[in-house]
Amino acid sequence: MFVPANQLPFTSAFDSLDLTDATEPDSPGSDYRLDENGRLLSIRYPDNSQHVFVWHGPAQLVEETLPDGGRRRFTYDALGRQVSRQDEHGAITRYRWDADGRLIQTTLASGASREFSYDADGRITAERDELGHVTRYEYAADCQLISRRTNPDGTQLRYRYDTVLRLLTAIENQSGEQYRLEYTASGLIRQETGFDGRRTAYLHDPNGLLLEITEFGDDGVDLITRYQRNAAGQVLVKTLPDGNKVGYRYDDRGRLVRIDDGQAHSLELEYDRQGRLICERQGRGTLRYGYDACGQLNHLRLPDNSQIDYRHAQGGTLMAIDLNGARLTTHAFVFGREQQRQQGQLSSQYHYDEQGRLQAHAINQPARPLYMRHYCYTVNGNLASIADSRHGQRSYYYDARNRLVRVRHTRGDPAQRFVHDPADNLLMQDRQGPATFKGNRLLMHGDSHYDYDAFGNLIRERRGIGQKIVTEYHYDCQHRLIGITFPDGRSASYRYDALGRRIGKTVDGNTTEFFWQGDHLVAECSRHHYRSYLYEPGSFRPLALLDGKGPYQACAFYYQLDHLGTPQELTSCAGEIIWSAKYDAFGKIIHLSLAGVDRFDQPLRYQGQYFDTESGLHYSRHRYYSPDTGRYLTPGPLNLEGGLNPYRYAPNPTGWIDPLGVACQPWPAEKGRRNLRAMLSDVSESGSEARSKRSI
Repeated sequence: MFVPANQLPFTSAFDSLDLTDATEPDSPGSDYRLDENGRLLSIRYPDNSQHVFVWHGPAQLVEETLPDGGRRRFTYDALGRQVSRQDEHGAITRYRWDADGRLIQTTLASGASREFSYDADGRITAERDELGHVTRYEYAADCQLISRRTNPDGTQLRYRYDTVLRLLTAIENQSGEQYRLEYTASGLIRQETGFDGRRTAYLHDPNGLLLEITEFGDDGVDLITRYQRNAAGQVLVKTLPDGNKVGYRYDDRGRLVRIDDGQAHSLELEYDRQGRLICERQGRGTLRYGYDACGQLNHLRLPDNSQIDYRHAQGGTLMAIDLNGARLTTHAFVFGREQQRQQGQLSSQYHYDEQGRLQAHAINQPARPLYMRHYCYTVNGNLASIADSRHGQRSYYYDARNRLVRVRHTRGDPAQRFVHDPADNLLMQDRQGPATFKGNRLLMHGDSHYDYDAFGNLIRERRGIGQKIVTEYHYDCQHRLIGITFPDGRSASYRYDALGRRIGKTVDGNTTEFFWQGDHLVAECSRHHYRSYLYEPGSFRPLALLDGKGPYQACAFYYQLDHLGTPQELTSCAGEIIWSAKYDAFGKIIHLSLAGVDRFDQPLRYQGQYFDTESGLHYSRHRYYSPDTGRYLTPGPLNLEGGLNPYRYAPNPTGWIDPLGVACQPWPAEKGRRNLRAMLSDVSESGSEARSKRSI
């Protein structure tokens, strides 16, 4: 039978099988077909593409055909356990189970295999990776909660729980420092104390909604943030520690329509009948959005009135992007993976391995090849080498915990070496002298000394003879960097909107304004320039830079990226390289080449990062990253949810990204081992579902 979308109460996303998320039930014009047992058989979308499911028995999905034509297949043993999964590219992941129904091995299409061991109670006691490295787990008495994790290098994480609600009360990191959690009678976090001793307290209303956050400074000064809510629990007023208020207004459907911080940085939002955002007004800039019948974004008007149109094939695959009515790029995808791209006079070809990782990128001018890059990976998934026809080969080496320890180059660049302490604090080996950490704060490294404020924010770097070369960093009550004073007396200041997005900076009297599309920087302007930035849809991977303001002046340049989405070159419509960079392992440019008439620089770095010339820092939406140290200047705003080390950028910079500056993630996200590995990662990192945040 067919069921209109608006009559379907709920559609399963089939999370246990890692299937494609089902379309929202209120998608306009979608029809759902169910069998007599209520199983979903197909979804027909407004563009007449279909998502089809084939079942065996009561609950075994054996085949899935995606809207773009890709097909996935699943097989099961006699006991109904999934034993293989073939993705739309033909890669097969196999699963092996023991007699008690426990998963004991996963094997990817490449042959890489991971094994799991259990105790008599069915709890995982060991995980052996593809290189034979073993992570071991011990448990609290008579429960499923991990009490100790022993890493392959012998370092340990310990967890403690209360005896009533079994809530996590303490984590001891690999350096012996403790993170403590206290709870209310109903199980909400009442107070947490970080590895560095910082305390944060939370007050909730009877419904469990947050009313107040108190941050206790080391100097005895407290920062209190309060929330006033309406009957529906939505925040109406946020009162900041300095007394300033942020107001939130909603329409009659409960949608946020205005945010006002009282500082002339208001934000206004408009929606269509389906609840989709169609207009965003921020300061002097306005963005407008349009959608196709399937709900995909197909039109974007930038603050300078430039028009971006996204062309999709049946099934939703991106085919082309137009700029002001002219073709900007064309794309050829095969089942979700881009195979070819045309950017002006340049054409790119992409090849992938069985796990969907970029294996080769060739880019060609009309009459000749421009360059080729090959990527190789270790059996356990780390980047092993990049063979670059322009820059030679780089090889990467890791320790037993998959942390980067060495980079070797073939064309004269010096090798880089890194050391990590047990708690994942990074040491750059090119600096002479000792390094000191306390509570994950870097206090000294070589001739550089670092001072922090009462809340763990870096406020001063002292270096040189007598530590007389001083850079000072200044923050507001929300821990946002608002100013830098440099050793030569120069200064820089920074401004943010009500959502915490940076909307302006002033350096030596010159001001640059920034405009945003959600969390994406889309434009910047100053007295001397206007630029817009476009991204690959649904990601932070930059696609094009538009130099010049307005539909008649914007000139397109194209980003050429590495496997992580970091810009390597910027090319013109004629296919010439006008900007080229070589980076060290943690994102600092070590060689920059500019060409062309304008010889202009471009500021985008790792995904989501913007390079500030004045400081050498990378702005990353919620924080600032220093490629000199491979660390953030301030602790992460998500506390435990952002990881055990609040200053760390990523486990390794060759396979992880952090576009928002809040929590890193592997790139590309692994698909073959999702469920068990995700569970183990969550437990080992936090030990509990108890999480807290600095902001709403």
